[in-house]
Amino acid sequence: MTGRFRAAVIGDPASHSLSPAIHRAGYEANGLDWKYEAVTVSPGELDDFVSARLDDPAWAGLSVTAPHKEAMLAYGEADEPTRLVGGGNTIVFGDEPRVYNTDVPGFVRAWRAHGLERPRSAAILGNGATARSLVLALAGLEAREVVVLARRPERAASILDLARALDLHAEVRTLGESAGPVDLVASTIPAAATEEHAAGLAAEAAVVFDAVYDPWPTPLGVAALEAGRMSLNGLDLLAGQAVDQFFLLTGHRVTFDACRSAAERELKRRSSL
Repeated sequence: MTGRFRAAVIGDPASHSLSPAIHRAGYEANGLDWKYEAVTVSPGELDDFVSARLDDPAWAGLSVTAPHKEAMLAYGEADEPTRLVGGGNTIVFGDEPRVYNTDVPGFVRAWRAHGLERPRSAAILGNGATARSLVLALAGLEAREVVVLARRPERAASILDLARALDLHAEVRTLGESAGPVDLVASTIPAAATEEHAAGLAAEAAVVFDAVYDPWPTPLGVAALEAGRMSLNGLDLLAGQAVDQFFLLTGHRVTFDACRSAAERELKRRSSL
């Protein structure tokens, strides 16, 4: 086999990732004889791992998950969302490696796939790379106001700066304070950390998003169901970001629905083991 035909998702850990199921389903649908795997790479191993594959003509690139998204900026030219967020989830190899953040358009795609109306206001739990990606996505959806709910508000300066640079009205409050009525409550923090606040958050939101997808429902997902709210979860973001990621790595197309279905099938397979 010649040409680029290999890719992988890397993280620490990576074995839980559903990306192999999504990408392999895409290969099958497009008639591609490619290989994709999940590889656990520690921060100390990252440079050697990426450098070796940058020099290997069989490798097309990598999907990247925690804790390596910020570190990817050292290995290629970053697109604008990656620069703004400070982290990328995709690196495409070649003569001029490039780093992309497909989480940003991925959330926009997931939101629109569910036929949801423009979110004018949102409350975001957390201030890490995923939370910053959501701020950028919300700006793309023409939101106007963002409240950051943080366990440690003093660490939210960077996400507030990003929101304000995007012309969003932004403020930070301590997790547990009311965000007021909002179109979206989006959690990017561990599910357990939302438990005591879930009912109040769901009551204030038209739509709830929790970046967690396994196990589901999370406390926030349960609260959304009990409050009769529309809910999205990490599978929506995972499928949304995979659409652009798959195209960047292969030059071929997949759909949001196909990506989400592949992820759901893999989750069901694992639960039956």
